[in-house]
Amino acid sequence: MSAKARSYLHVTFVALYIFALLSIPSATLGQAQEMHVYYGYVPPSTSIGYVTELIDSETILYEVPPGHSILDIIGITDNTQVEIWDIYAMEKIHSVTVDRFEKEVYFIRDGTFFKIVASSRVAIMLSGGEHVHEGYEWTGGTVVALGGVGTFYPAVNGGFRGREFIFMVAPATSPTTQRKEQVGYNFLLMPLEGTEFTLSDRVNKFSTSESAKQRGTVSILFRSRLENETSWGSTGFTIGYDEVYRLTTSEDVMVSSAVVGDFIAVPAITGGYVGRLFYAPEHVTLQGIGLTGAFIVIPLEEGSIKVYNKEIEVVATHSFTAADIEDMNYWYHNLGVGRFELIVESTGDIVFMTGQTEGTEGVDFLGDDIAFLGSRPNQEIRFYAPTMAIVFAPEALMISIDGRAPVAMAKDDFMILEAGVHSVSADNHVIVEVLAAGLSWDGWGSYLIEPVDADVSFEVPEGFLSKPVDYTMYIATAAVIVIAVLALFVMRRRRVSRS
Repeated sequence: MSAKARSYLHVTFVALYIFALLSIPSATLGQAQEMHVYYGYVPPSTSIGYVTELIDSETILYEVPPGHSILDIIGITDNTQVEIWDIYAMEKIHSVTVDRFEKEVYFIRDGTFFKIVASSRVAIMLSGGEHVHEGYEWTGGTVVALGGVGTFYPAVNGGFRGREFIFMVAPATSPTTQRKEQVGYNFLLMPLEGTEFTLSDRVNKFSTSESAKQRGTVSILFRSRLENETSWGSTGFTIGYDEVYRLTTSEDVMVSSAVVGDFIAVPAITGGYVGRLFYAPEHVTLQGIGLTGAFIVIPLEEGSIKVYNKEIEVVATHSFTAADIEDMNYWYHNLGVGRFELIVESTGDIVFMTGQTEGTEGVDFLGDDIAFLGSRPNQEIRFYAPTMAIVFAPEALMISIDGRAPVAMAKDDFMILEAGVHSVSADNHVIVEVLAAGLSWDGWGSYLIEPVDADVSFEVPEGFLSKPVDYTMYIATAAVIVIAVLALFVMRRRRVSRS
């Protein structure tokens, strides 16, 4: 990013920050029986341009208006009433009714602070930038993969762990590349226990029923939103006939997308965003200047951290003291280039975030991407914001930011926080959007969350941190015993024959 462009972004964010300090009139938006509410902010972004939707094997061409990003709303229940509100202008900007498996596409203007009110739970993805669809470019005789959306897929019953998921697959990292090792998978099934699963698209042209072992990640690259401005042909890595899918499992799983340029606030295995056990993929499939995978651990309690791979081999360790908690310290760790499935175990409560840098291997250059996390009433949550963060109030509340005296926020109010580590604690639910600009806003996205996604609670899966039994040692020991017994038997036979 040029100095001029970075200066423009800085001025934009400072202006937003000053604006947020002013008194913002609040209003009660949406219906009186409001049940499900999602908040978000659309960052400044490059224009998406022409894309095609994959619907029942057909591609439908459209152009996203310049200066707009995309909201994809997927119905989970029939006859779900949905409203989109601009919470700065205090006006409704769109309404629609969606049925189960139906997907509504809405173009939302960049820079909009919004909320979505739904009569039933829905799955909502916000994405933008010219590289957010499946894209690649030709540079010096090499196909270079771009963009994609890294995110966890929300479960039907709330949170990001469950046994049923209805979702639109996120755009992946260049399924049209000539090298499969550069592909970013937009469906990673992460079994928390051994499970049977069935996965199908909404038009029933694709369906599979399989089994997966505990921690045995299943990776699939589905066709999703396509880039239209290219003549390059697909190498056949992708499958699928639609963009909306349903997954059912016999045991609990988590599902995610792992692509280039992501930044994700990882939901805890036990529910919410504060916990002691996490499971997350981080796939860096390209070589590039300053391109590396990384993770951030932000502690809320003193304790020790162990980071494992999915074979339960230790990758990294760290400890936090009471002074670290007081000083709001965090642990930033570079992973390098590769495909990583990370399991994090902590003796104290933490927040865990993953991402990739671009241009410079530093915490301030993560992204470009957006990430969402939320807190329960009277729960402290901490996070790192590479560029800025926005705190939304789903209900009237008293909130403390970074340990300062509590202040009031009315329903639908928001506050803007500058870059850095932050602590948020309130007497009601809080939704936070974290922005990581990287070098430019050209390929970002995430599923939105609602308060129930922070409320859900689960038990630790049985045997999740147990290493698989290595039978090689037992086989070798048994072989030695058999050989010794045979040798003893032969020696005794010889003695008897001599006598």
